[in-house]
Amino acid sequence: MKKASHIFIIALLLFIGSRPSLAQTKTLSLKEALTMARQGNKTIQVQILEEKNAAEKTRENKGRLLPDISAGVAYSYYFDRQNIFLPGSFAGTTKAVQEVAVGGRNAFNGFVSLYQPILDPGSHRMTKASRINEKIQAEKTEDLKSRVALAISSRYLDILMMKRQLQLLEQSHERNVKALKDSKSLFAQGRGLKSDTLRSFIAVENLRSSVSYLKNNIDVSGIELKRLIGLDEIQELELTDELESEVQTNQTEFLTVSEALNIAEVNRNDINVQELTIELQLQKVSATKAELIPKIGIIGQYQIQAQADNLRFNDYVWPRTSFLGLQLSVPIFNGGQRRSKINQAKIVADQEEVRLKDLKDEVKTTLASIISRWKEASSQLEIQITTVQSAELNHQMTEDRFENGLGSRLELTDAELALTQAKINYLQAVYNLRVLHTELQYALGMLEL
Repeated sequence: MKKASHIFIIALLLFIGSRPSLAQTKTLSLKEALTMARQGNKTIQVQILEEKNAAEKTRENKGRLLPDISAGVAYSYYFDRQNIFLPGSFAGTTKAVQEVAVGGRNAFNGFVSLYQPILDPGSHRMTKASRINEKIQAEKTEDLKSRVALAISSRYLDILMMKRQLQLLEQSHERNVKALKDSKSLFAQGRGLKSDTLRSFIAVENLRSSVSYLKNNIDVSGIELKRLIGLDEIQELELTDELESEVQTNQTEFLTVSEALNIAEVNRNDINVQELTIELQLQKVSATKAELIPKIGIIGQYQIQAQADNLRFNDYVWPRTSFLGLQLSVPIFNGGQRRSKINQAKIVADQEEVRLKDLKDEVKTTLASIISRWKEASSQLEIQITTVQSAELNHQMTEDRFENGLGSRLELTDAELALTQAKINYLQAVYNLRVLHTELQYALGMLEL
């Protein structure tokens, strides 16, 4: 009996452990989503590593200005002794040149060498270029964060919009299902037309299709939002913001295009990146020109060596050789390669100047478009507020007429559809205003994680 109870408990634990864990639901505001993306977004993580890589390149270039010290040890065994060539008279022969075998079969050599640059303009300028590249990577990181913030905000607003639409369509679907039942009942009693029933059926099916389509889009957008902020796919999201929460604060005094462009030129990271890129290319031109300047460095070496036919180290003599001096390297001619490099660097700098002008023109055009659409979206919002109020009044009046036997079910259905469409149009106007405000913040360089 005791054994059976043990088996039962083990089986129960295995059953519970094998059940799939329920997905946890996480409440998420837009502000929290942006904060989480700072650490969770994989693209940002890659760019941060690129920043670290740029810092290491700066250290590498700085190292070229520091002493270069190296050491080495070598051992060689000669099967045939080394030969040197002497005048015959020196070697005691009648030959004009006499080869003489010298040295031991075992040769040992150890050394420590030093090179310290004193005058190396190229390395100095490349170090400055590396520092500029560090700044570029830092600006690229901030620009990437801004673009990720735009993507997250847009996706978040998309989901809010679709969920609000889904609520309206589900409510409309329920009302139309009831209308279909009433139409079938009236048709069965001979008091309604078959076309009315068919029309109600088509409305119900269209709404059911729209509800299914919206649910699928919400799921897909949720997966993309979780990827952007670095959440597990199995975790369910519950968005806490309201679509209309910031509409009134968004309807501020409109900027002129010139004012907006001035703000953008100061704040936009991509413009800063382009300006730094031009500075980097000019520094590279300077570094290439420095290759035409002589280099001076301190050189030195300390060496010990020995040779013998045996390995009795106690009998070895270890003569030492050491020196310290200056080395001058003067570039004279290398087939015009340096001049060509200088011209290439100048051409690249000119290209970056053109890209900067094009980028500013693009930003100006984008700002003009957003500001124009923003004004229109605000006007549309005011219109849709009035339209919803009118549609609600019309629906209420039609419903009262139907309940008092003065109107038909068809009229009530049309009024209900008109009210639903008016509310959807209102949501679309709110959504457009929120999205345009987000795009404007991004275009101004003021959207951050």
